[in-house]
Amino acid sequence: MQNVRFYSTISKSFIPENRTKKLAVLLEWCKIVHGCIEAGQIDDAKIFLEQAIHEAEIPSKE
Repeated sequence: MQNVRFYSTISKSFIPENRTKKLAVLLEWCKIVHGCIEAGQIDDAKIFLEQAIHEAEIPSKE
């Protein structure tokens, strides 16, 4: 799991700024969840993952 890297195939210039910000926030949630999993804090990871999913489901303001 340590070697997993996520790279976008879409240039940031093609993504509206509000979506870019949302992606940045979701990436931070992913880092938190990954850190919890690496530390063996599975219950905490589940809580943070639920929060990330909830935030991802909020409609964008476009």
